[in-house]
Amino acid sequence: MIVSLTARKFEIFSGTGGVGKTTLATSRAITLAQEGQKVLLITIDPAKRLRELLNIKLEDAGKVLPIPDPFQKNEQLKLYVELMDPTSTFTRVAQANNCEDVLNNRILNILTRPYGGLNEILAMVELNMQMQSNQYDAIILDTPPGGHFLDFLDSANRIQIFFDQSFVEIFQYLGKKIDRSNTMSFGKRIVNKVVSSGVKTLLSYLNKVTGDKFVEDFVDTIIAIYKTKDSFLGALNLQKELKNHDNSNWFLVTSVDQNKLKEALELKKSASELINEDSFIVLNKCIQDQLESWSPQNDNHQLNQLKQSLIERELKLKSGLKNNFKQVLEFPEVFSLSPIEHVKELSQTWTKITPREN
Repeated sequence: MIVSLTARKFEIFSGTGGVGKTTLATSRAITLAQEGQKVLLITIDPAKRLRELLNIKLEDAGKVLPIPDPFQKNEQLKLYVELMDPTSTFTRVAQANNCEDVLNNRILNILTRPYGGLNEILAMVELNMQMQSNQYDAIILDTPPGGHFLDFLDSANRIQIFFDQSFVEIFQYLGKKIDRSNTMSFGKRIVNKVVSSGVKTLLSYLNKVTGDKFVEDFVDTIIAIYKTKDSFLGALNLQKELKNHDNSNWFLVTSVDQNKLKEALELKKSASELINEDSFIVLNKCIQDQLESWSPQNDNHQLNQLKQSLIERELKLKSGLKNNFKQVLEFPEVFSLSPIEHVKELSQTWTKITPREN
């Protein structure tokens, strides 16, 4: 049975490094835009490859930018791209919650830098904000490779843990009890009320190491995040949307390489809650078709043996995938050195591809 690939509201690309994930995500976004959809492509990891493909500068990170037709057909594509930037996202979060004062928190300024610790959580928040805007027919998400992708998936759980109900109740209680007119900072007053003597001893020691303002700044950081809780908690609902395969397509990208296939299957196992047998496995860099059309000069015996060996190896790898996925998408190896030509050829494959069942 041949299963057609139907576009969804969310299309998420995952995979380990070096399999062509970003290029495939980019080509998918362009293909959908060429079909008339309004498309937003988001990358969590501002990869150099994506910037080169779409001619975007690193200083544009965090901005949603319109992209002209990369194939120069003068088409008016409704295609947009955003290089994920945690600082920009948190700024929008603060503005949306009318608490821009939290942007002055020095600890948050560190945590919201690229690779500062909140990358994956803020990526989920950013994705949710873009969904809530209702501006796009499709949002293509190019996730970070490997383990960072698992961190992205786990970000919703970390949000849930941080805003645990008991934690929320404490803040609600303190918000009523603390006199905000007091000149002492809100954070420091909370410390005086809820920190046990044992913890105070520990924090006193930390104060000696990190400076007198450590405790106050740390607690003020917790308060600052709590002030923006609505944006963070909203991201929890997004995960439900992503789990619904009527709303989302999940693409696990790998390549014709035994080690890459093994890594992909391990990633699938670790992310089984979202990547399952209904997801797509994208087998990139296939060379079977090229090999079958190749006729070695003078019918060279050794080259014919090599040809057959490579074909058999690829067929064996494809056969193994069918034990884990119902839907396998095959993309050929692209030999062009031009990034645009590379994406163009992949885009052409997207327009005609359906999962094969040999």
